[in-house]
Amino acid sequence: MAGHNDNWWRRLAACALAGVLVAAPHVHAGEAHAGEARAGEAPQRIVSINLCSDIILASLAKPGTVKSVYRLSKDPADSPVADEVKDIPANDGRIEDVLPYAPDLVLAHQFTSPFVLDMLKRLNIPVARVKNAATFDDIRDNIRTVAQAIGREQQGRALIARFDHALAADRRPLTAKSPSILLYQDLGGASTPNSILGRIMALTGFRNVITRENAVGIVYPDLTDVIEMHPDLVAIGVYRPGAPSLASAVLQHPALKTYMTRYAHELRLSTKFWQCSTHFITGTIDRFAAAHDRLAAGETP
Repeated sequence: MAGHNDNWWRRLAACALAGVLVAAPHVHAGEAHAGEARAGEAPQRIVSINLCSDIILASLAKPGTVKSVYRLSKDPADSPVADEVKDIPANDGRIEDVLPYAPDLVLAHQFTSPFVLDMLKRLNIPVARVKNAATFDDIRDNIRTVAQAIGREQQGRALIARFDHALAADRRPLTAKSPSILLYQDLGGASTPNSILGRIMALTGFRNVITRENAVGIVYPDLTDVIEMHPDLVAIGVYRPGAPSLASAVLQHPALKTYMTRYAHELRLSTKFWQCSTHFITGTIDRFAAAHDRLAAGETP
């Protein structure tokens, strides 16, 4: 049934595209396409179809230029910019959601549907894509990408400067005697050293008890292994506070609670601040740096 529905939507979108192409006026050589920004002008009708580009866009865009954002950016559980975009219409990332806004720029992601990207290309609608950020440099690159695409390079440079200042302020020495940490999330996922969260832990002076690395930046140790690793601090990623689920059940396991009560400290963190690994991770970095300082002083984080 799902495959049938997917094919139905593809046929509908193809028909919509054909109609747009047939109805569109012919453009002579040297003339700008109706959906493109004029040379030297910043885009005035921006549509973003991914949460990751939404988050950066909300911090950089000129008021009134963003015509639609991806639906998740309006959910406070997923998005650190929900308040900023609450009055902007939502889209579901589909081509039929984009075309009604006649955008002169679409912001997307590295993993956006190739089908949607191809249709935007066929319509000659400019697209800028952010990448999956796993390092601090990736975050800077994504800010530059969005800032350049929307003609707000100066604002982008200022945002990167604030980001770098926050990193410098929260940097703590990492030594063999540094406190150990485990960052634990839904489904029992633990962040690896090569993930953005692993880099945050190292930046703020914590030794990650997880030493394995992989391409996705997360591993799933057994709860017994977690306890045997004996972390000094267990940081819990909280997705939707007060909304229990099977995914979060492991975080409520009595064995884990007993361990944290007797042998470790607990730090609860909102996952929305590291969604998509944007400049908003500085909120999480602040929390880690403060926890490090309190542990060093013999206090409870």
